[in-house]
Amino acid sequence: MTIDMAAVREAAGSARDPEVRRSIAELGLLDDVQVEGHHVTVHFHLTSPLCPSAFAVRIGQEIRRRVRAVPGVEVCEVVLRDHFLRDTL
Repeated sequence: MTIDMAAVREAAGSARDPEVRRSIAELGLLDDVQVEGHHVTVHFHLTSPLCPSAFAVRIGQEIRRRVRAVPGVEVCEVVLRDHFLRDTL
């Protein structure tokens, strides 16, 4: 089964920033999506490198949950860029 890249981008981008209540795609925070087989990697950043850690983790978890719901996705890795928590998600 081939993973639909548009569906993955839509799913990842639909995660909402809990502070401003808008999608990360709408805010321009979705940086890159890569698909290799059944493995998806999503790169995103936040509105500030000092955004509260609870928001960073919450957005990362929401991205992972939404992308894993896309047919064919078995693994979703989330990479946070330019933030003090970037190595912990």
